[in-house]
Amino acid sequence: MNDTIQNVRLSSGYVMPLIGFGTYRIQGRDVIYEVIDESLKVGFRSIDTAAVYRNEEDIGYALTKLLPKYNLQRSDIFITTKLSPSDNGNLKEIEQSVQRSLKALNTTYIDLYLIHWPGATGTLESSTNNPNLRTKTWNKLVDIQKQEFVRSIGVSNYTINHLEELLQNCKGVPPAVNQVECHPHYCQKELIKYCNQKGIHVQAYSSLGTSTSTNLLRDPVVTNIASQLKVPPAQLLLKWALQQGIGIIPKAVKKEHIRDNILLNFVIDEENQVAQLCLEKYMKLGKTGKPSEKEWTVLSGIALKKNNGSLSLVALATGTKCLGEIDLINTELYEEGCRLSDSHAEVLARRAFLRYLYGQLDLLLNGAKSDVFVIDDEKKIKLIDGISFHFFTSQTPCGDCSIFLKEEFSENDIPLTKIRKYDYSNEGKVIIGLNNDNKEKEIIKDIYRTGAKCVKFEKFQDAHLPGVNYHVIGPLRTKPGRGNPTLSLSCSDKMAKWHILGVQGSLLSILIPPIKIETIVVGGNSPFSLEAMERGLYKRFNEKKNNLNIIQSKLSFKQLKNDERKHPCSSSIIWCAVRNRDTEIAVEGRKQGATRKKKGSYLLVTRRVFFETFLRICDRYQNLECNTRHPKKMTYLDCKKWSKDYQNLWNTLKSGSFHAWPSKPIRLQTFVL
Repeated sequence: MNDTIQNVRLSSGYVMPLIGFGTYRIQGRDVIYEVIDESLKVGFRSIDTAAVYRNEEDIGYALTKLLPKYNLQRSDIFITTKLSPSDNGNLKEIEQSVQRSLKALNTTYIDLYLIHWPGATGTLESSTNNPNLRTKTWNKLVDIQKQEFVRSIGVSNYTINHLEELLQNCKGVPPAVNQVECHPHYCQKELIKYCNQKGIHVQAYSSLGTSTSTNLLRDPVVTNIASQLKVPPAQLLLKWALQQGIGIIPKAVKKEHIRDNILLNFVIDEENQVAQLCLEKYMKLGKTGKPSEKEWTVLSGIALKKNNGSLSLVALATGTKCLGEIDLINTELYEEGCRLSDSHAEVLARRAFLRYLYGQLDLLLNGAKSDVFVIDDEKKIKLIDGISFHFFTSQTPCGDCSIFLKEEFSENDIPLTKIRKYDYSNEGKVIIGLNNDNKEKEIIKDIYRTGAKCVKFEKFQDAHLPGVNYHVIGPLRTKPGRGNPTLSLSCSDKMAKWHILGVQGSLLSILIPPIKIETIVVGGNSPFSLEAMERGLYKRFNEKKNNLNIIQSKLSFKQLKNDERKHPCSSSIIWCAVRNRDTEIAVEGRKQGATRKKKGSYLLVTRRVFFETFLRICDRYQNLECNTRHPKKMTYLDCKKWSKDYQNLWNTLKSGSFHAWPSKPIRLQTFVL
């Protein structure tokens, strides 16, 4: 028996198991008897049926015979059945239907009775009579509930509109449950959010997908995650719902499947959930911007965790490239703030996140509901209590975080052109040993290396000596460019800055409080060192951890650099959770299709667009009688300086640990709109 089944207390006050045994399309007395026998044996204590399934009588027979076998009472079993759509609105038939189900199930009460469908058989969905039929049906069930023939009442297949209508005419008894189709290809996020707000428990059917939808059991994201967690895809899909607090009613006939459907004691860890969101979204994006079979890229994203525990992806990007310093200086578009200098995935994901934040501010200031912000009594914009943000990157960030010790290996295992013999001091960096032939061979300790170069103003520079002395740890680094050095700091350095100052940047700091990343998740199958990550992100600057959680996921991105994928993809994908134009493709810092001669439209994550959006939002914010004002015709640089608190903290950092941080030429930041 499984003793780990969780329960949920319904709004009616009764407790229902989160895992139930579904019986849709399971018919025949012998078959029903066998599956109920096995389900009770392995620990199921909830049975779901319906009048239209035509198996209530066989289920009642099986329970009557089998409960004594397992020393169970009727009170140990939670039975759900449903009203046939043909009886909707017919008061006499509703009462008779309940009595028929009671008799068929051989019980004096039904634990949960659902309206199976929001419409009546033979009535068009568009009929204006449907609301009246739904109200009559619900009111009749409320009366029957008072007679204690049913303990809890609910609905099935109801949309938000149906529920809003019902709650206005529910006689003070809201539905305890809404049973709906729900799985990763049909997440029902808005409906679930609404039900949670109204205290309506969501129970999912078709958790493994439907016969008319894509086969979820063969979905590449599902199979990849299931493989990493060493569980069958079906169990992963069931756990996906269960871990969100959504009830499930999986059906099965084979004994092994019945057992699998209840053995859900594993956990889809939060780090794997964040990684899963990014990988799933990437798989759903079109082919444009993705690497070819011989190319590799990096994937990064940011997920929002709401105060109800739900996770949603809000920003995603791929990318590997940077512009060199010469390219920047000679680029007219960039002088107008319209070209990206750094297209590494981590940086683009953060830019996509900024665009998402601007979108949330726009919603808020237009009177709509934001998932991130609220306005307090002092007209200040605040973060919603209890939310947090979580960052995913498919590989360890370039720079200091990626410098750490490899496992020991023999000199014969690597090309001699890579590591030359070197007369180390006696610090154990090169160890001489004997092999089986009594011949000396070197056991070499080496480190993972980064292409990022130490900033030229740093006191310590890479020695480029073989083994562990190749790199020095600690200094700021710039990324390699397209043929010439760049001014772009490594992702380790930029993420360290975000950790200290917040990811919101200078402009948004004028409007909102700092936003700190709570978790950084690194993808699987990537070299990873927690010690190096902690050093690279805060310890080398003598900064505090500030609740930053750093984890490596078991889930991996399939388009990482490897022996088959040796060339970096030249294009980048940028996506964020906004209403319009949520996806862009960037090439060489420009929107795909734009060239030096043919400007085209701008990427929506550039400085110029952010500057324009910021000023527009400031104007709206002023209308709320707040104290935020901005002068007209200011430059982008002036606007950044206007963020005094942020700039003061940044200047303090630059006078200390970040003293070598290079600044882009001032003339590239003095554009106006």
